[in-house]
Amino acid sequence: MKKIIFIVIFFPIICFSQDQLTYKSGGRIYNSDNQKLTGDDVRSMMEKNSEELKLYNAGKSKQTVGNIMLYGGIATVAINHYSIIQNANNKGAINSDRNIPYIIGAGLIITSIPIKIGFSKKIKKAVTLINEGLKNPKTSFNVESTNFISNSNGVGFSITF
Repeated sequence: MKKIIFIVIFFPIICFSQDQLTYKSGGRIYNSDNQKLTGDDVRSMMEKNSEELKLYNAGKSKQTVGNIMLYGGIATVAINHYSIIQNANNKGAINSDRNIPYIIGAGLIITSIPIKIGFSKKIKKAVTLINEGLKNPKTSFNVESTNFISNSNGVGFSITF
């Protein structure tokens, strides 16, 4: 009897003690214990709601594209500058057509800025949606089917949740 009372009283408390997620800069997400969650952990929490998962995946994709463009632009400018310095030391003259990689690198860097700004908004929105879902849990259940069953032992109803 004590076990039944314990289960009836404490089971609902355990079921609704979900973690609140916190977004910090750089796309990092922490739980209520201030432990960093991996991308797979966050995706597994969001798998029930496709809108949250779609926003999170779009944000992470934008972050990846923005990082590739930013660091690619920086690398293009740095490599071009290094090669121009090496050519100037060896030959003493600088070609004017060597400025094209500077323009391409600067274009990549400038283009990456709005992309990197936009990814954090999508991830913040996904975290906000999942926190709202955790605050207001669905307490209803769905009845998939009901059947009337009869056999040699008697008659009854079968309810599938």
